[in-house]
Amino acid sequence: MMNNMLFIYIAFPIITLFFLYREWRLRLQIQHIAQIVDEIIAGNEGRRIFVRDKTRLAPLVFRVNRLVETFQADKIRALRADKARKQMLTSLSHDVRTPLTSILGYLDALSDGTVGLETKEYIQIVRNKAYSLQQFIDELFMIAQIDANELNLTIEPIDLFELLRNELIGWIPRFKQKRFAVEIQIPDDEPIILGDSHALLRVIDNLLQNATRYGERKIGLIAWIEEEQVIFEIWNDGMGLSSYEVEFVFDRLHKGRDSARSERGYGLGLAIAKELLEKMNGSIQMVSKPQHKTTVRVSFPLSKKK
Repeated sequence: MMNNMLFIYIAFPIITLFFLYREWRLRLQIQHIAQIVDEIIAGNEGRRIFVRDKTRLAPLVFRVNRLVETFQADKIRALRADKARKQMLTSLSHDVRTPLTSILGYLDALSDGTVGLETKEYIQIVRNKAYSLQQFIDELFMIAQIDANELNLTIEPIDLFELLRNELIGWIPRFKQKRFAVEIQIPDDEPIILGDSHALLRVIDNLLQNATRYGERKIGLIAWIEEEQVIFEIWNDGMGLSSYEVEFVFDRLHKGRDSARSERGYGLGLAIAKELLEKMNGSIQMVSKPQHKTTVRVSFPLSKKK
């Protein structure tokens, strides 16, 4: 009995000290965590909390670190988006002001009677610039609809090859006007894809505009079925793009650095094509060999529905 009492007298203080020590260590860890969290709130977002895996606070610390990393990633994305918006507004301001200033200049010249025999030429220039500006505004409206998720697509079965043939008929006069040698290969098959016909026509039109804008002498369209994919390519023989520029060619308001071109787009056509295709489960990519050939490939999953 005496031995048991002695054991209790000795063990009780030791156990009490052990739990007090654990409580003290826990409080120190909590204070340390609180201090780091305060530093993070103050702006030091690179700080992280480190504890041993087997401690009771480890699950909580892991979640706090994940929360900080998520917040940091969201903040970086927000800063990039804000920077992109500012760059976009600057670019938009330039892209609208430049043709508008030119149009007003030609109109002033026509109005004050200083043009003389060049009146017809000036009117044609103003007309072309006005249509180009209208196209730009239409593209901006399309981008705004996509961003606001207000673009309602009617997804239905479509014979892609037939759609391509019908759209190309309207482009033949433009090809002749620019004196392009045209190569077209569209099989007689009837591959069905699921998409919105108006959106698809917009994509095809944007790609053909881009091809004719930067082509030199040749332009082509080839279509085929490969396994469970329906594919078409539009290509031209223009100056092409470097591998670096190809990486960003589908970004909004991206323009090539080719200052020698007198006719340049606003950098929205390919971006719109990509975003419309993604909404229809399609894909797009570009391959360019400078001074030789630039090809844009579009593919869709083959559908069984008719």
